[in-house]
Amino acid sequence: MSVAYRRFVVAFVCVASCLGPLPASATPKARRAAAPQQPAKADDPLRAAAAERDALVARIGELEAIQGVEHCARWLSGQAWDTQDPWIHIMAARTWLKVQTSAATLDRAAFHAREAVALADAPPVPRIDADEVARVHAESESLQLSVAERRAEIRRVRADLRAADRQIRRGRRELIAGGAMMAVAALGGGLALGGSAYRRRFDEAIAPVLAAELPVDLAPLRALDVQGSQMLVAGAVLAAAGLIAGVPLLALGGRDLRLGRQQRGRLSLQVQPGPGGLSLVGRFGAR
Repeated sequence: MSVAYRRFVVAFVCVASCLGPLPASATPKARRAAAPQQPAKADDPLRAAAAERDALVARIGELEAIQGVEHCARWLSGQAWDTQDPWIHIMAARTWLKVQTSAATLDRAAFHAREAVALADAPPVPRIDADEVARVHAESESLQLSVAERRAEIRRVRADLRAADRQIRRGRRELIAGGAMMAVAALGGGLALGGSAYRRRFDEAIAPVLAAELPVDLAPLRALDVQGSQMLVAGAVLAAAGLIAGVPLLALGGRDLRLGRQQRGRLSLQVQPGPGGLSLVGRFGAR
Protein backbone atom coordinates (compact mmCIF):
# COMPACT_ATOMS: atom_id res chain seq x y z
CA MET A 1 0.00 0.00 0.00
CA SER A 2 1.40 3.30 -1.04
CA VAL A 3 1.96 6.19 1.25
CA ALA A 4 -0.53 8.35 -0.64
CA TYR A 5 -3.27 5.76 -0.23
CA ARG A 6 -2.72 5.53 3.53
CA ARG A 7 -2.90 9.31 3.86
CA PHE A 8 -6.20 9.30 1.99
CA VAL A 9 -7.72 6.70 4.35
CA VAL A 10 -6.63 8.56 7.48
CA ALA A 11 -8.12 11.81 6.16
CA PHE A 12 -11.40 10.10 5.30
CA VAL A 13 -11.72 8.59 8.79
CA CYS A 14 -11.07 11.96 10.42
CA VAL A 15 -13.68 13.71 8.31
CA ALA A 16 -16.25 10.98 8.99
CA SER A 17 -15.69 11.18 12.73
CA CYS A 18 -16.18 14.95 12.71
CA LEU A 19 -19.39 14.81 10.67
CA GLY A 20 -20.98 12.00 12.70
CA PRO A 21 -23.81 12.74 15.25
CA LEU A 22 -22.81 13.68 18.76
CA PRO A 23 -23.80 11.38 21.61
CA ALA A 24 -26.99 12.35 23.43
CA SER A 25 -25.12 13.15 26.61
CA ALA A 26 -22.90 15.65 24.83
CA THR A 27 -25.64 17.96 23.53
CA PRO A 28 -26.39 21.21 25.53
CA LYS A 29 -30.01 20.20 25.95
CA ALA A 30 -28.97 16.87 27.39
CA ARG A 31 -26.48 18.53 29.66
CA ARG A 32 -29.23 20.86 30.96
CA ALA A 33 -31.53 17.88 31.48
CA ALA A 34 -28.82 15.91 33.23
CA ALA A 35 -27.89 18.79 35.54
CA PRO A 36 -29.40 18.50 39.03
CA GLN A 37 -32.57 20.57 39.55
CA GLN A 38 -31.99 23.64 41.75
CA PRO A 39 -34.70 24.34 44.32
CA ALA A 40 -36.90 27.35 43.64
CA LYS A 41 -35.77 30.45 45.51
CA ALA A 42 -39.12 32.25 45.64
CA ASP A 43 -39.85 31.15 49.25
CA ASP A 44 -36.34 31.74 50.61
CA PRO A 45 -37.00 35.38 51.80
CA LEU A 46 -40.16 34.28 53.57
CA ARG A 47 -38.40 31.44 55.34
CA ALA A 48 -35.56 33.78 56.32
CA ALA A 49 -38.09 36.30 57.66
CA ALA A 50 -39.85 33.59 59.67
CA ALA A 51 -36.53 32.41 61.11
CA GLU A 52 -35.66 36.00 62.03
CA ARG A 53 -38.99 36.40 63.81
CA ASP A 54 -38.46 33.15 65.71
CA ALA A 55 -35.07 34.43 66.89
CA LEU A 56 -36.64 37.68 68.08
CA VAL A 57 -39.39 35.82 69.94
CA ALA A 58 -36.73 33.74 71.69
CA ARG A 59 -34.99 36.92 72.90
CA ILE A 60 -38.05 38.86 74.03
CA GLY A 61 -38.53 37.00 77.31
CA GLU A 62 -34.86 37.30 78.19
CA LEU A 63 -34.78 41.03 77.49
CA GLU A 64 -37.93 41.66 79.51
CA ALA A 65 -36.52 39.74 82.47
CA ILE A 66 -33.09 41.39 82.39
CA GLN A 67 -33.60 44.95 81.13
CA GLY A 68 -37.33 45.54 81.56
CA VAL A 69 -40.38 45.65 79.36
CA GLU A 70 -39.86 49.23 78.18
CA HIS A 71 -36.31 48.54 77.00
CA CYS A 72 -37.59 45.47 75.18
CA ALA A 73 -40.34 47.53 73.54
CA ARG A 74 -37.81 50.11 72.33
CA TRP A 75 -35.59 47.36 70.97
CA LEU A 76 -38.51 45.76 69.13
CA SER A 77 -39.45 49.14 67.67
CA GLY A 78 -35.96 49.41 66.20
CA GLN A 79 -36.14 45.89 64.83
CA ALA A 80 -39.53 46.64 63.26
CA TRP A 81 -38.15 49.73 61.53
CA ASP A 82 -35.07 47.88 60.29
CA THR A 83 -36.88 44.82 58.95
CA GLN A 84 -40.17 46.41 57.80
CA ASP A 85 -41.83 43.20 58.96
CA PRO A 86 -45.55 43.40 59.81
CA TRP A 87 -45.34 40.69 62.45
CA ILE A 88 -42.44 42.43 64.21
CA HIS A 89 -44.53 45.61 64.28
CA ILE A 90 -47.31 43.56 65.88
CA MET A 91 -44.84 42.25 68.48
CA ALA A 92 -43.67 45.79 69.21
CA ALA A 93 -47.28 46.96 69.64
CA ARG A 94 -48.01 44.14 72.09
CA THR A 95 -44.90 44.96 74.12
CA TRP A 96 -45.73 48.67 74.24
CA LEU A 97 -49.14 47.71 75.63
CA LYS A 98 -47.33 45.95 78.46
CA VAL A 99 -45.33 49.07 79.33
CA GLN A 100 -48.38 51.27 80.02
CA THR A 101 -46.57 54.11 81.80
CA SER A 102 -48.25 56.98 79.96
CA ALA A 103 -50.53 57.82 77.07
CA ALA A 104 -47.44 58.02 74.84
CA THR A 105 -46.92 54.26 75.14
CA LEU A 106 -50.47 53.71 73.91
CA ASP A 107 -49.75 56.01 70.96
CA ARG A 108 -46.71 53.92 70.07
CA ALA A 109 -48.68 50.70 70.32
CA ALA A 110 -51.39 52.11 68.04
CA PHE A 111 -48.77 53.37 65.57
CA HIS A 112 -47.09 49.96 65.28
CA ALA A 113 -50.48 48.29 64.79
CA ARG A 114 -51.33 50.67 61.94
CA GLU A 115 -47.87 50.31 60.41
CA ALA A 116 -48.23 46.52 60.40
CA VAL A 117 -51.39 46.82 58.31
CA ALA A 118 -49.72 49.24 55.87
CA LEU A 119 -46.72 46.93 55.40
CA ALA A 120 -48.94 43.88 55.00
CA ASP A 121 -50.96 45.58 52.27
CA ALA A 122 -48.01 47.08 50.38
CA PRO A 123 -44.75 45.47 51.55
CA PRO A 124 -41.49 47.03 50.27
CA VAL A 125 -39.89 43.58 50.62
CA PRO A 126 -41.66 40.21 50.87
CA ARG A 127 -41.84 39.24 54.54
CA ILE A 128 -45.14 37.34 54.84
CA ASP A 129 -47.30 35.05 52.73
CA ALA A 130 -50.40 36.37 51.04
CA ASP A 131 -52.61 34.30 53.34
CA GLU A 132 -51.09 36.02 56.40
CA VAL A 133 -52.35 39.48 55.43
CA ALA A 134 -55.81 38.83 56.86
CA ARG A 135 -54.25 37.61 60.12
CA VAL A 136 -52.16 40.79 60.37
CA HIS A 137 -55.32 42.86 59.87
CA ALA A 138 -57.13 40.91 62.61
CA GLU A 139 -54.23 41.28 65.06
CA SER A 140 -53.95 45.00 64.32
CA GLU A 141 -57.69 45.57 64.88
CA SER A 142 -57.52 43.66 68.18
CA LEU A 143 -54.54 45.73 69.34
CA GLN A 144 -56.16 49.03 68.40
CA LEU A 145 -59.33 47.99 70.23
CA SER A 146 -57.23 47.24 73.33
CA VAL A 147 -55.57 50.65 73.02
CA ALA A 148 -58.97 52.37 72.83
CA GLU A 149 -60.24 50.45 75.86
CA ARG A 150 -57.19 51.33 77.92
CA ARG A 151 -57.41 54.98 76.97
CA ALA A 152 -61.02 54.99 78.14
CA GLU A 153 -59.96 53.24 81.35
CA ILE A 154 -57.23 55.82 81.94
CA ARG A 155 -59.71 58.67 81.43
CA ARG A 156 -62.17 57.06 83.86
CA VAL A 157 -59.53 56.48 86.52
CA ARG A 158 -58.17 59.99 86.16
CA ALA A 159 -61.69 61.38 86.56
CA ASP A 160 -62.08 59.28 89.72
CA LEU A 161 -58.75 60.59 90.97
CA ARG A 162 -59.84 64.18 90.41
CA ALA A 163 -63.08 63.45 92.28
CA ALA A 164 -61.07 61.92 95.14
CA ASP A 165 -58.81 64.99 95.25
CA ARG A 166 -61.84 67.28 95.35
CA GLN A 167 -63.27 65.25 98.22
CA ILE A 168 -59.97 65.48 100.09
CA ARG A 169 -59.86 69.27 99.61
CA ARG A 170 -63.49 69.59 100.70
CA GLY A 171 -62.78 67.53 103.80
CA ARG A 172 -59.84 69.76 104.70
CA ARG A 173 -61.92 72.90 104.27
CA GLU A 174 -64.66 71.39 106.43
CA LEU A 175 -62.11 70.52 109.11
CA ILE A 176 -60.74 74.06 109.05
CA ALA A 177 -64.24 75.55 109.28
CA GLY A 178 -65.18 73.11 112.03
CA GLY A 179 -62.04 73.99 113.93
CA ALA A 180 -62.85 77.70 113.62
CA MET A 181 -66.36 77.12 114.94
CA MET A 182 -65.01 75.11 117.83
CA ALA A 183 -62.68 78.03 118.57
CA VAL A 184 -65.76 80.27 118.64
CA ALA A 185 -67.41 77.80 120.97
CA ALA A 186 -64.36 77.86 123.22
CA LEU A 187 -64.41 81.67 123.18
CA GLY A 188 -68.09 81.63 124.11
CA GLY A 189 -67.37 79.18 126.91
CA GLY A 190 -64.65 81.46 128.20
CA LEU A 191 -66.96 84.44 128.02
CA ALA A 192 -69.66 82.56 129.89
CA LEU A 193 -67.17 81.56 132.57
CA GLY A 194 -66.10 85.18 132.88
CA GLY A 195 -69.71 86.30 133.28
CA SER A 196 -70.29 83.63 135.88
CA ALA A 197 -67.19 84.81 137.76
CA TYR A 198 -68.47 88.42 137.72
CA ARG A 199 -71.80 87.38 139.16
CA ARG A 200 -70.11 85.29 141.83
CA ARG A 201 -67.96 88.27 142.82
CA PHE A 202 -71.12 90.41 143.00
CA ASP A 203 -72.83 87.90 145.24
CA GLU A 204 -69.79 87.66 147.49
CA ALA A 205 -69.46 91.45 147.72
CA ILE A 206 -73.12 92.30 148.31
CA ALA A 207 -73.96 89.56 150.78
CA PRO A 208 -72.21 91.19 153.86
CA VAL A 209 -73.64 94.61 152.98
CA LEU A 210 -77.16 93.27 152.83
CA ALA A 211 -76.68 91.33 156.03
CA ALA A 212 -75.42 94.40 157.91
CA GLU A 213 -78.03 96.68 156.40
CA LEU A 214 -75.38 99.35 155.81
CA PRO A 215 -76.26 102.55 153.87
CA VAL A 216 -73.98 101.82 150.90
CA ASP A 217 -74.50 102.76 147.26
CA LEU A 218 -74.95 99.41 145.48
CA ALA A 219 -75.03 100.84 141.95
CA PRO A 220 -71.41 99.88 141.08
CA LEU A 221 -72.00 96.38 142.40
CA ARG A 222 -75.23 96.06 140.47
CA ALA A 223 -73.40 97.17 137.29
CA LEU A 224 -70.96 94.34 137.87
CA ASP A 225 -73.89 91.99 138.21
CA VAL A 226 -75.46 93.20 134.95
CA GLN A 227 -72.13 92.90 133.11
CA GLY A 228 -71.65 89.39 134.38
CA SER A 229 -75.16 88.42 133.28
CA GLN A 230 -74.56 89.84 129.80
CA MET A 231 -71.24 88.01 129.47
CA LEU A 232 -72.86 84.79 130.62
CA VAL A 233 -75.66 85.02 128.08
CA ALA A 234 -73.36 86.01 125.19
CA GLY A 235 -70.88 83.29 126.04
CA ALA A 236 -73.60 80.67 126.22
CA VAL A 237 -74.97 81.71 122.82
CA LEU A 238 -71.51 81.66 121.22
CA ALA A 239 -70.63 78.32 122.76
CA ALA A 240 -73.90 76.76 121.61
CA ALA A 241 -73.54 78.14 118.06
CA GLY A 242 -69.94 77.00 117.84
CA LEU A 243 -70.76 73.52 119.02
CA ILE A 244 -73.84 73.20 116.78
CA ALA A 245 -71.87 74.23 113.68
CA GLY A 246 -68.42 72.92 114.57
CA VAL A 247 -69.19 69.34 115.55
CA PRO A 248 -70.99 68.41 112.26
CA LEU A 249 -68.31 70.17 110.21
CA LEU A 250 -65.57 68.24 111.98
CA ALA A 251 -67.45 64.98 111.48
CA LEU A 252 -68.10 65.65 107.78
CA GLY A 253 -64.56 66.84 107.20
CA GLY A 254 -63.06 63.79 108.83
CA ARG A 255 -65.32 61.49 106.81
CA ASP A 256 -64.61 63.20 103.48
CA LEU A 257 -60.88 63.27 104.14
CA ARG A 258 -60.82 59.59 105.06
CA LEU A 259 -62.94 58.49 102.10
CA GLY A 260 -60.99 60.67 99.66
CA ARG A 261 -57.67 59.25 100.82
CA GLN A 262 -59.00 55.72 100.58
CA GLN A 263 -60.25 56.35 97.04
CA ARG A 264 -56.97 58.00 96.11
CA GLY A 265 -55.03 55.05 97.46
CA ARG A 266 -57.09 52.59 95.45
CA LEU A 267 -56.77 54.58 92.25
CA SER A 268 -53.16 55.71 92.32
CA LEU A 269 -52.86 55.52 88.59
CA GLN A 270 -50.98 52.41 87.55
CA VAL A 271 -53.02 50.83 84.78
CA GLN A 272 -51.42 47.53 83.84
CA PRO A 273 -52.52 44.82 81.44
CA GLY A 274 -53.46 41.69 83.30
CA PRO A 275 -53.94 38.12 82.06
CA GLY A 276 -57.61 38.72 81.32
CA GLY A 277 -57.68 42.45 80.61
CA LEU A 278 -56.89 45.52 82.67
CA SER A 279 -55.90 45.72 86.29
CA LEU A 280 -55.38 48.74 88.53
CA VAL A 281 -52.41 48.42 90.81
CA GLY A 282 -53.21 50.49 93.89
CA ARG A 283 -50.72 52.23 96.14
CA PHE A 284 -52.17 52.28 99.61
CA GLY A 285 -51.08 54.51 102.43
CA ALA A 286 -51.48 58.02 103.78
CA ARG A 287 -50.56 60.91 101.56
